[in-house]
Amino acid sequence: MDRRNNKFDLVLDFAVIGERQLELSLDPELVNRTIKNSEITELLNDQLGERADKKRIAKAIEEFFVFSSDFMRSKAAGIYPKHFSSSFSDGHFILERSTPTYRFVVDSYGANSNFYERIVFKIFIKDLSSNAILTLFLVPQSCDV
Repeated sequence: MDRRNNKFDLVLDFAVIGERQLELSLDPELVNRTIKNSEITELLNDQLGERADKKRIAKAIEEFFVFSSDFMRSKAAGIYPKHFSSSFSDGHFILERSTPTYRFVVDSYGANSNFYERIVFKIFIKDLSSNAILTLFLVPQSCDV
């Protein structure tokens, strides 16, 4: 995360394809405008193959990047907006945001101050399945916070 330049880097590791780095703004509205036709969403869209629900899942993935920007900005500020609901259980800080169609969950766990915090993002399409359509494990490498 680079708060001075209002951005954060996200590296996604794909089997066979390898890593793809993505620089995202900490401004969710800017991410919403720029993510739709980016290389990463095209790559993720290709990974979906010919599924009947491909368009809905692709839209959920785009929404995820907007959500992650909102989450990272809020995390850096230490203040979470009202559209997030939160809970704390067994050392896990759970943050959720629901829309009429999607549910995004962040499970943040820092077992020990000597280790990096573990953050898991999950995306659910509400009427598609009770299972997450995508789970991402965030492994921070560096941060200016």
